[in-house]
Amino acid sequence: MAVPRSDLATSFVGCWAPTRLPRSTEPCWRSLRQKQQSTHSYNLRRSVTGSHIHHPGHPPASRAAMKDIEEAPSFCIPADNIFCSNCSWQDGTCYNGECEGLHLSVDERKRHAKWLAPEHQHVIIAAGPERSGSTWLFNAVRLILKHAHIPYDPYWITTLTTDKLQQRKQHAHGRYVVIKTHCWSDGWDTKEANHIFLTHRDLSGVVASYRRVGWAFNIPDSYVQEHQQWRDVADQDVAYENIMNTPEAQLHMLSQALNVTGKVNVADVNKELQSLKPANRGAPDPVSKLWPNHYSATVQKKHEEGCTPLPQAEQGVSTTSASKQSGNENLKKRFPEYYSQYGYD
Repeated sequence: MAVPRSDLATSFVGCWAPTRLPRSTEPCWRSLRQKQQSTHSYNLRRSVTGSHIHHPGHPPASRAAMKDIEEAPSFCIPADNIFCSNCSWQDGTCYNGECEGLHLSVDERKRHAKWLAPEHQHVIIAAGPERSGSTWLFNAVRLILKHAHIPYDPYWITTLTTDKLQQRKQHAHGRYVVIKTHCWSDGWDTKEANHIFLTHRDLSGVVASYRRVGWAFNIPDSYVQEHQQWRDVADQDVAYENIMNTPEAQLHMLSQALNVTGKVNVADVNKELQSLKPANRGAPDPVSKLWPNHYSATVQKKHEEGCTPLPQAEQGVSTTSASKQSGNENLKKRFPEYYSQYGYD
């Protein structure tokens, strides 16, 4: 049975912003966002035998419920009232920006339960380096599946491993598994994925975006090296510039790859994509994975006004600044293969 545990009062992350750690402390090229802790404690109940916590007010667990707790996954599922022991879930959101739990609303989980289970489970990886459009890709995939009425479990995974993937496949019970990630990992077999979708962007645009959000001021070699590893195994490689300028065409391409073109209207999917808003402050939206300040003012305005071509400055192309031109030339010298592959010359 569940018993009160005052020692499980949890500190939640308050309003915090992405910051950079010294490169030597980073496990891969992606920025590690430090948490600026602000304490917010309240009593939690925890199963004596389980590793997950439950909010107060729940009745004592039955024998069947205890079995469910013992078999609960190692990750959070707030919609199912499953929380890990150091959970940062509060007031309908997760304050841990790197949480690898299953984040869907209760209503969304109920809708999925009514949809016909897929004949075969698929694993879909939405990969891509930071500031390259990978969050759009992740949301595009999950919303295509939503509009096709295919039940799915979406996740953010920092570093993919076979164990993490198998846990989520097993828990999905046949539902599709959609994973957003940045870092390349040798800890899993790419053959376990049915689809690997990737994004890329002109590196000068990446640098401009990094500087805007204050995460970095240049691109490390590992950024391009890991991207190349993803490129070698990707089924589709989507350009950020095409996402911005021809989103419906990119959605149609993804729908074809997922074999659901007859089940979705890409205009409706795009409309819902455009309506997604980043969190106002603090941690990212747990479902969409959009961080505060995720979009530049220009991109946000474009979303609000509809599909118009993205200005060259937002694509990382500038003809007015000599210093920017010098920076672009430096990137081309450092990464000639990348620029040649994608025609950014």
